[in-house]
Amino acid sequence: MFIFDIFKREARRLRTVSGVIAAGMLALLAGLWFVQIVSGKQMQGRLEKQSFRKPRIAAERGNIFDGTGTNALVRNIPQYNVVLYLEELRSQFTNEYWSHVVKEYVREHPGTSAGRLPSRVSNPLRMEADYRVVSNIASQVSAELQQPPMLDRERFEHFYTNYKFMPLPIMTNLTSNQVAVFSEKLSGQTGLDLERQPVISYAHKTTAAHLLGFVVRTGGDRRYMAPGYAGKTGIEGAFDSWLTGEPGTNQVMVNNEGFRQHEETLAPKQAGKDIYLTILLSLQQAAEKALASAGPNTRGAALVMNVRNGDVLAMASSPTFDPNEFVAGVSAERLAQLNDPKLRQQLNRATYDAYPPGSTFKIITTLACLESGVMDVNEIYHNIPNERDSAHGHFAEGGYDIDDTAPPGDYDFEQAFYHSSNSYFCHYGLKAGLRKLLEVARRFHLGEKSGFATQEEVAGVVPGPEQAGKTMKLNSAPYVAIGQEITVTPLQMTVMIAAIANGGTIFYPRVVKEIRSSGSDGLVETNFPEGHIRDKVALNPQHLAILRHAMLEDTEHPGVPSNAYKAFHSGSLAMLPGFQVAGKTGTAQVRSPALDYRTVTWFDSYGPYDNPRYAVVVMVVNGGSGGGTCAPVAELIYKAIVEMEKAGLPARLASLN
Repeated sequence: MFIFDIFKREARRLRTVSGVIAAGMLALLAGLWFVQIVSGKQMQGRLEKQSFRKPRIAAERGNIFDGTGTNALVRNIPQYNVVLYLEELRSQFTNEYWSHVVKEYVREHPGTSAGRLPSRVSNPLRMEADYRVVSNIASQVSAELQQPPMLDRERFEHFYTNYKFMPLPIMTNLTSNQVAVFSEKLSGQTGLDLERQPVISYAHKTTAAHLLGFVVRTGGDRRYMAPGYAGKTGIEGAFDSWLTGEPGTNQVMVNNEGFRQHEETLAPKQAGKDIYLTILLSLQQAAEKALASAGPNTRGAALVMNVRNGDVLAMASSPTFDPNEFVAGVSAERLAQLNDPKLRQQLNRATYDAYPPGSTFKIITTLACLESGVMDVNEIYHNIPNERDSAHGHFAEGGYDIDDTAPPGDYDFEQAFYHSSNSYFCHYGLKAGLRKLLEVARRFHLGEKSGFATQEEVAGVVPGPEQAGKTMKLNSAPYVAIGQEITVTPLQMTVMIAAIANGGTIFYPRVVKEIRSSGSDGLVETNFPEGHIRDKVALNPQHLAILRHAMLEDTEHPGVPSNAYKAFHSGSLAMLPGFQVAGKTGTAQVRSPALDYRTVTWFDSYGPYDNPRYAVVVMVVNGGSGGGTCAPVAELIYKAIVEMEKAGLPARLASLN
């Protein structure tokens, strides 16, 4: 009996366990039936409405440095923005929809059932509910940070319809104080986050603006997607593909409501390459300041070149502009100001416009006359008085009627050069002939593009010698001899002066030294070797010595109103032994009714005279004279060069050793 009682008690326990297991199996089967049968169609519909988005993630643009490699001219700076992740606010959206928006609608539409609203009604109501939630959060952030939010209904609806899976910017460009307030009071709040975004900054504002160029924002909807930039002009435009880098791509899985469900990186972004220029920041700023000293709204250019290898050490154009204006976007009104047809602030006058060289072309005329044997430097030429102005000379040979700014009297070559006598050079230029003048000019590649890196360059108008008597009449020789009826760029004249200084080597002007990968490794991707020779001009050493000494007298001979003596002996260079400057002043007359200026003034020079290292060219539109307007600008630039050398900068640059 005892044994049977034990079996009975165990049977009851087994029946209990069996019952629990059976109940669990029934619950599992019921749940499986509900998922597969009841919810199957709903889950299938949601799955069908899931999709993937592949937003592009903009890469950081490369930086641009000066010739020292330490001064950033263009760089990425962090901009902090407040953003909202809408998928984290779905519970607030739902609560606002049912608790307020739907109830308000039902009150306004009696007889309407809250649970049976058609989609044409419910969809706008849901957007209204979501906008209220986002607007309230934006107002709270605005109150804490004391900055108006960048949110309005139209903008929100556009974002809500197209980019709900992306973070919504509600405030941009926070200050450091605002970042601190956000971290203290708003960090951790549902949906809110602080986004760090790289923004292009031109560190020195207007400095080298024409050379650097500017960028504009790119990307389909620039208000909501991470911004990218495209270079439009200058180095930014010419090297845009290097600077831009490779954008990254994310894959975002979006549910049927447009919210993100999952995100992964398909391709990481790669920062753009860094570009290292040849210009020196301190010298560039000095050249721009010197050019501005010629007067308000000066229209002109100033260049400094290393005569030993063709490196451009400074390139200034005036008037200038601030490229930072284009980063955020320029208003139509401001763009109209920048495009003023007279000032043309965006025009790089150093390369992108051509001007008559005036008397600075007498450098070429001198070489042409010496080579052709028509000029004896000791021969005396008599400059007759001008009947209309007895204080000045006049060229009247062969029926020509050309005024001379030099006084009447007897001149040998050197006197005619530093007095800049038109009559003298018209006389010998006519004897040498137009073909010879153009042939020597073309040997220095005047009237040809130099292959400058920005590709913003015009050739000017200097016909080849084969065009003498065809596109240019032979009787133009006296005018061409004094720099009329032809046009050149300031960059071309700088290359020419550098060749006079170095003995005849024509360099391709170099402004980009190398391109490196960004980051700590800084590996050189592309190198642009210095001293890339374009041509070598065969110059008679005696002729070159005669010309150089005459150029020295242009700055050293006193008592001549038209030369550069006053500029270089009343300024700081007068007290700097061992740094004499050789140059040539020039003033070209402009009679074209299509142009709004009547003179173009120049001073083309190199220094030091006995050990040439620098070529400096200054051009000013509507200036008074080359000696009175441009030579003082050049004197200020040479002063900056001397100070730079005293500081030891060139010693750290192999190109100037």
